[in-house]
Amino acid sequence: KMMVLLRKLADKGHTIVLVTHATNNINVCDYVCFLAQGGRLAYFGSPDGAKEFFGKSEFAEIYTALEATDEAANLPEEAEARFKVSQAYQDYVAQPLREASAAPAGTMPLSEIKRAKRGSFWKQFSLLSLRRLELLKNDVPTLLVLLLQAPLVAILLMVLIRFGLGPGILDGDSIIQCQPQIRTATGQVLIVQGVSTQGNVVTCDRVLTFLQTNPDGIAYAQARGGANQALQDFEVAGHNGDAQRIVFMLSLIPILFGLLGGSREIVKEVAVYRRERAVNLGIMPYMLSKLIVFSLLTLLQMAAMVVIVDLFEPLHQGIFLPVLLETYITLALAGIGGVLLGFVVSAWAANEDMAASLLAVAIVPQVIFSGVVVPLKDVVSQSVAMIFPLRWAMSGLGSSLGLHSDLIGGDRLFGDSYLYHSTLYSSYTPANATQHLILCWIVMGVISIVMILLIGLALKHKDARK
Repeated sequence: KMMVLLRKLADKGHTIVLVTHATNNINVCDYVCFLAQGGRLAYFGSPDGAKEFFGKSEFAEIYTALEATDEAANLPEEAEARFKVSQAYQDYVAQPLREASAAPAGTMPLSEIKRAKRGSFWKQFSLLSLRRLELLKNDVPTLLVLLLQAPLVAILLMVLIRFGLGPGILDGDSIIQCQPQIRTATGQVLIVQGVSTQGNVVTCDRVLTFLQTNPDGIAYAQARGGANQALQDFEVAGHNGDAQRIVFMLSLIPILFGLLGGSREIVKEVAVYRRERAVNLGIMPYMLSKLIVFSLLTLLQMAAMVVIVDLFEPLHQGIFLPVLLETYITLALAGIGGVLLGFVVSAWAANEDMAASLLAVAIVPQVIFSGVVVPLKDVVSQSVAMIFPLRWAMSGLGSSLGLHSDLIGGDRLFGDSYLYHSTLYSSYTPANATQHLILCWIVMGVISIVMILLIGLALKHKDARK
């Protein structure tokens, strides 16, 4: 198939230079060149003429005829000398050289011949994308792993959560709970009417009703600046910490998948890239063709993962879109960011071993600065954390699911702004929470653009065209 394709390209006016030891391919060539030991030219001309010149019926026999032996040590020199006095040499070598030397005086010198322009962006992009999809389609085991890894890992995670933590961890009344009584700043004990104080916690909607309808509750709410603000004094963590660990894992998984999948994608074919780049390959179509294929895989993976998570632990809350859609957008952006991070590693690595070694450098700092290990409260650690996709994915996903940073260590995104801005029993307005979620998405997009630039810079660094 490859030789047929090359033949079609040659028929369209392209020059194809091919080195081959597969003798069955020689017949489709216009010219064939045989080199003896030491690079000596033993023949150049038509394929049929080669058989006649050497007096052989098969091309494979010509290889044997040109092989030097102890008895014929000077065979390469003799083969070269014999060709130089042949008619084939006059027709295919000497005459073309004479015609080239007799070219008009105004002919442009070779030193002034401009390099060929880069090919069409869209043609290269579509061709490279189709080529990558074809390779994936032909590599069925790898394709199955890429398609099934997200569902399998999601099922494993949710089964572990179900048996380890119990059901309903992501329910609103499980994430945030309230105490039935508090001691105010003046020392007064404020008790939620109609609720037993024997238990440690009650649902927060009961407390909110008390603050909105009971005279004592209304008075306290007015003093605190509103019912939602006053509600914060009654809240306790509930399963906020468990929910945050789930958010952490859900945010980390797409980044890991993307990072591992993209970390070898460029470095494994750097030789091919340099050869194609030396002709007319553009950096942008090459880079984007890989990104679009892996992004499509990421979108499929994240869709499967969101569905599976929702089947085991139904997702609630949401801010301005259905919670499944918000969750999907956040995880898809995180997955694409992971793919690009893998491409950055692959583009800058000198070889595949180095790419494997850089994986830890790419993922461990994100885990450290995620805020799960240690809540980030100082400007320095917050500033470092802002460059990592994982941090913003957690912020967006946690906000959609209703997490409260002040109840789990006081982790802050930057300055006095908490990591999560949810609307679940929160003092944040829907407009504020919406702005925060969109900000998380925009920043993940900006980080992705920066990584695209880094990939392009690395590919330019590998550029074989000087």
